Amino acid sequence: MFRNTILSTSDALLLFDAGAGQSQGGRPSQEDRCTFVLPDQFPSQTDDKLTYFAVYDGHGSELVSEHASRNLHLLLAKRPEFDQGNYEAAIRGALADEDAILLETFKNQTTEPAMSGSTVALCFVNLTKGDLVVANLGDSHVILAERDIISDHPYQIRRLSKAHKPDAPDEQARIEDAGGAVNMRSGTARIGTLNMSRALGDLQYKNPINNVNDEYSSLKTRRASSSSSAPERRGNFLSVEPHMTRVSLSADRRYLVVVVSDGVSDHVDDATLIHHVMKLSMRGMRACDIAQEVVTTAASRKTKAGSDNASCIVALLDGQNS
Repeated sequence: MFRNTILSTSDALLLFDAGAGQSQGGRPSQEDRCTFVLPDQFPSQTDDKLTYFAVYDGHGSELVSEHASRNLHLLLAKRPEFDQGNYEAAIRGALADEDAILLETFKNQTTEPAMSGSTVALCFVNLTKGDLVVANLGDSHVILAERDIISDHPYQIRRLSKAHKPDAPDEQARIEDAGGAVNMRSGTARIGTLNMSRALGDLQYKNPINNVNDEYSSLKTRRASSSSSAPERRGNFLSVEPHMTRVSLSADRRYLVVVVSDGVSDHVDDATLIHHVMKLSMRGMRACDIAQEVVTTAASRKTKAGSDNASCIVALLDGQNS
């Protein structure tokens, strides 16, 4: 997957190595998707070197994760805010644009986007300027660490994403203000059948579908979510507003970025994962092989429910002066 990226004197960072791995686990199908757009592939007219990588964890089917993995970065590059360097606004707009396309698909082609959805965990990096912007919906995650210039050992490990769960106080308040309710099913807080409060797709929990009296109507949503509000008063129970983080990366440091679906993050804490990834890297293993080892290990775990789909992206970024 990775191709060497030439570092010019004007670039703050070099994408030193990168790769993705996936495992179906014990699920009947693979609904996760990964996207990795290298600098010479990014659809932009700027002279800056830009890279984009993301994990989409689909549920209900692979329709939304597949569509988003192919199109979200294209929508991002088309946003007017993107050329202004306002990447946060451009990402918000691109996510809303993607949901709008899914709504048109629902109206004109198939009702599947009403019942299919996907998490998003994405990283956009301007390698020339050293800007990293992270956005996420749901429970896929992005972890950033610095790497010691001499030993390559990781430190300053931090999660840049946020788990969007229905019973988090701010999320539950938002859902109830929209006219929805959080229910407990199998010991897990849910909106209807969903165990997350923000995602692409799942249009039955969003306007306008949750306000329309048809088979994906207020009745179905009310039964699933225990909502009692009148249809005309309902907002979006499920949000497409992302959690976002911007980090300025230094030209005199080295970094590791790992993006994972919950098939990985539910079974290993961030620090353990980062140290494991760097241990393999220091042994000479390439990023794509490391990512595949991570997901293979995660998917081999034995649980009562069976192992989940697992996805992992590993990216090593080296500063110009490191």
